[in-house]
Amino acid sequence: MKKDDDEILNAYVNEVENAQETTSEDMHKEVPKENEKHSISRMKEQIRASKREDLPTEDKTGLHYRDNIGYLKIPVDSLPTQGLFYPKGTEIIIRAARGAEIKHWSTMNDQDLEQLSAVDDILNYIIEKCVSVKMPDVIGASWKDLKDVDRFYLLMAVREFTFLDGDNELMVPISEGKDVPVTKEMIDFIKIPEDIMRYYSEEERCFVFTMKTGKTINMYIPSLGATQWLKNYAQAKSNARQGFDTDFILFAPMLINDFRRLSQRAYEEMVTSSQGWSTAEWSLISHVRDILTQAVEPKITYQNEDGADVTVPLNFRGGIKALFTIQDPLSILC
Repeated sequence: MKKDDDEILNAYVNEVENAQETTSEDMHKEVPKENEKHSISRMKEQIRASKREDLPTEDKTGLHYRDNIGYLKIPVDSLPTQGLFYPKGTEIIIRAARGAEIKHWSTMNDQDLEQLSAVDDILNYIIEKCVSVKMPDVIGASWKDLKDVDRFYLLMAVREFTFLDGDNELMVPISEGKDVPVTKEMIDFIKIPEDIMRYYSEEERCFVFTMKTGKTINMYIPSLGATQWLKNYAQAKSNARQGFDTDFILFAPMLINDFRRLSQRAYEEMVTSSQGWSTAEWSLISHVRDILTQAVEPKITYQNEDGADVTVPLNFRGGIKALFTIQDPLSILC
């Protein structure tokens, strides 16, 4: 029997969502307890001190990386979100990127606006392969449970855990002809205004707004799983030349609590339900979305010649591709 358009669309979205390996449990089982006490710098010292020839390896670009030497626990409260939007007891560990992953990363073209979707997939690929997540009472917790705003911080952590001895410094242009090296500690990822934070619910792990009508609206920091599903949904609709609500999908990431419950029917029921929302409800949702979107734009803070702190937009020399590639490839030549 021929499938109707809805069945085909659902099958496509599910196929994309399930196209990944489940390695979270294996990664957590292999984490030595003593590694939890080690900083990235301590792990680097151990590797440099080792006499094994197979520890630091060198790829064709001349960069040194570590091939699955161990795992490093990332304190959840060190993330940009400070762990506020994850279940209590959440654990995150990372490993170094391997040669195959760096090779895939090198295919990125972040200068082509038409390939931004592919760039996003490559960012998620590194997170999927190098970051593992465990959450109490959440079966199958994975990288998709991570918040969007935490993704770049974790990419920086994987990068620092991959490259040795500070080679391949990330440089950020601060004025014409002048750059400064940047580490993840210098990056100011998120600043949520107090007038929004006062609606944060520790119990719900999200923002809870109660209207004068008595209706409650929960808004969430978007997860990678939700944004990926919505991107695949929009792409599938476009490929099938089917219309969809292009306005609601802009707000949807902050209205979805659990991406695991998403399906075409469930999502489109959300869209239909939203058509009955009042002007006051839409005004609130729009205002909070605008505030949170602005709050999570990453910036860096550095000290100038006078010792004063200066904040500038985060803009890598060489683009985001420079995270795992050399910014000046000619520098490795004789």
